[in-house]
Amino acid sequence: MALAHPNRYGRSTLTRRLAASALSAAAFFGLAAQTTASAETRDFVVRWFMQAANSYADNSDCPEGLNPLPEEMVRRQLKALGMPEGQREELIAGINGGSSPPEIREALVYRGRVNGEPVHAYTYPTSVPDLPELIPENKGPLAYGFNLDGKVKAGDFTDPDSMERGVDNAFWRAAGCLMNHRGTRTQRPTHGEQHWDLQRDKQPAWVVRVTADDLTKDGPVTVFFGRAMERPWRDANGDVRKYSTFRVDPDVRWQNKLTGTIKNGVINVTTDQMHLLGDPYVLVDLDLSKAHLRLTILPDGNLEGVIGGYLPWLTVFYEYGSSGYTSEFMIGVNLPAMYYALRRNADGYPDPKTGENTRISTAYRVNGAPAFLLTKDEESKLSSNK
Repeated sequence: MALAHPNRYGRSTLTRRLAASALSAAAFFGLAAQTTASAETRDFVVRWFMQAANSYADNSDCPEGLNPLPEEMVRRQLKALGMPEGQREELIAGINGGSSPPEIREALVYRGRVNGEPVHAYTYPTSVPDLPELIPENKGPLAYGFNLDGKVKAGDFTDPDSMERGVDNAFWRAAGCLMNHRGTRTQRPTHGEQHWDLQRDKQPAWVVRVTADDLTKDGPVTVFFGRAMERPWRDANGDVRKYSTFRVDPDVRWQNKLTGTIKNGVINVTTDQMHLLGDPYVLVDLDLSKAHLRLTILPDGNLEGVIGGYLPWLTVFYEYGSSGYTSEFMIGVNLPAMYYALRRNADGYPDPKTGENTRISTAYRVNGAPAFLLTKDEESKLSSNK
């Protein structure tokens, strides 16, 4: 039985894909043809990418409790606005019935006050008083990430996998006690699971290529992290389908060509900047400074790892604030409180004029499935062989 139906050019689809996979190492990394032939290359399509969670089952990492459910969050906000108890409880009864009373929506959206006048709270979050109890900070000692500043300071984390000390992950400090952000290495957070699932069908896929002389041995490695022209396809289980072919976006703004090392099967990469275009609903723009990557190719052929660095905290807030009332009512994230939490925990790149930090350290968990990548140069070479 033939593995693939021959096309009109006399070459099977499978053969063409395998040829494309071998050729693209030269296109990406500028290697000579004979060097590429001797190198080992693996291609992947990203099927999961979201903040790395490390919640404790007993919630002991959140001694001040988790964020209030939408009902309680609304109750506190309406109380802060001076609404009489009877009136606010009547409105909250609508939430318990599964509806979203217009009066609550109006009160939440325009709860900001400037000179006594209502203003849009999501556009002007500082018009709302800072209520830290609405987003308690995570106080646990363990979190995924990297020691980005080279220091071991009070309040830093320890990575539960690498056991690296001095881990900078201020985003997890700020948001690690939000109920919908709780999760572990094997249990995806509800917030990330839902948003990334929606994103996969809307934005072009993110793709990864790993190249080394021998990926089973210690030594130098090259990692390409970029964006495809096509969206990922789903398999019968709704996950990203393995062994699909993707054309790599030729826009150099989304091409990250990185060098690192392999040691004991773990790929480690550091770079000054890593940049990828995302989708506004989930990840507007992956703009990581002092980026670190720790990746492993698993025995089943999948890719797994953690990527960390400093993100502009205002960009992170936009990803929540852009959905406005939905974020508050549906997932219980108090947006003005989130603004204050991110600003309070921002820990890098101070503004030269104000001295306030403009970026916040974070870490993402990434998971990839085997794929075939095809570059623009590769397409031209295949076309010339028709």
